[in-house]
Amino acid sequence: MHWAAPGSAPAARRAGSAAGGSRIAAIASLAILALYVLFACFVAINMHGRVDPAGAPLFYDFSTFYQAGAFARSGHPALAYHDSALFAAVGASFPGTTVRLPWYYPPSFQLLLMPLAALPYVGAWLVWTFGLYGLYALLVARLVGPGHRWLLLLAPVVAFNILVGQNGMLSTVLMGGGVLLLADRPVAGGVLLGLLSYKPHFALLVPLALMAGREWRALVFAAASASASALLALIALGVDPWLDFLQRTVRPLAILDSSSSSLHKFPSTMLMVKSFGASNEIGWACQGVVAAVAAGAAIWVWCRIEDGRVRGAALAAATLLVTPYLGIYDLTLLTLPIAALLQGPRIARGQDALVLAAWVLPIVLAFDPWPIQIGPVLPAALLGLLVWGVSRLPTASGQSDSAAQASHSGATPVPESLEGALERGAFG
Repeated sequence: MHWAAPGSAPAARRAGSAAGGSRIAAIASLAILALYVLFACFVAINMHGRVDPAGAPLFYDFSTFYQAGAFARSGHPALAYHDSALFAAVGASFPGTTVRLPWYYPPSFQLLLMPLAALPYVGAWLVWTFGLYGLYALLVARLVGPGHRWLLLLAPVVAFNILVGQNGMLSTVLMGGGVLLLADRPVAGGVLLGLLSYKPHFALLVPLALMAGREWRALVFAAASASASALLALIALGVDPWLDFLQRTVRPLAILDSSSSSLHKFPSTMLMVKSFGASNEIGWACQGVVAAVAAGAAIWVWCRIEDGRVRGAALAAATLLVTPYLGIYDLTLLTLPIAALLQGPRIARGQDALVLAAWVLPIVLAFDPWPIQIGPVLPAALLGLLVWGVSRLPTASGQSDSAAQASHSGATPVPESLEGALERGAFG
């Protein structure tokens, strides 16, 4: 069963809204782009050397990525896992910085960053950021029609990733692109999903989803690509960084103690519960319950529907709820459920408001206006909306009954999309 395909709305409705929609899109795109340029100019004007007034280095997180790659290139990759050495090296490159950003990625990601360290810092950021943006733009072109692309290409979370040089677009391209390829190129799709292991806590649901969707070839190649990237990093960088990385995985949330970032910029369920004053034990318990429900919802969606956009959307939303550690930049994954809901049918009242709220969520979290964490609410709401929409699809038995009735009457049964069913009022 499939979600309504791009452009499946009636021709009259598309034609009636195309002209006005394109003008609104053009004006909105220019306005958003102008705001981003103004903000970038403001940041640049207030830089003292390569450090801003708050003590943050130019391109913030990318300073740590660049230094981790430099350690690998100099033959000392394990130093990235030693906070004192990492902070000292970043401080030497950015005198006056007060930001502490520890390194918790596996050596396979460090290997990817190694070539960037051969470039000047700004040049490396340009190659990294706009290379990823180009791949993300290709994904967006597959996800939605022209009328909605500006919303995803100019999404605040994408601008945030560009500003700080983070990897949210990489995660989105690997997850979204990998799932979209499963239908026609399962080997390539599996390879992309396996490469998501550069961020292991974001790959936790991938094997479960592939098994639920009976994507066995993709599962094999996902495991192969994850293993190959780890083996390549082991050969290139040695065993020491892997040992240090494994030691860090024993206490994954120790990063919250060693990082200078505000806890409110980690939009996980556990930290949301803790922001209300709950204990660590209650926070972990709530995280476990939410993770189990989210994982179950994603698996159920993968069992019920074959549409790659909906599968990717459910996997992305559930992933953001399963992991206890994620940053604002990771909310780039929300562009997958946003795209599915923009391109698909109207499932419930308030759907547009929910999509808009998810679109602006990173701005709200970045400016940290409230003492409580609200980040997990919207991924949960988007996942719930997707589950509700998929549950309204005709079941396989229902389709069989319709086919049988049609055969008795001599008619040829026509598969019905969710949008068509909703438009004729089948679900009230």
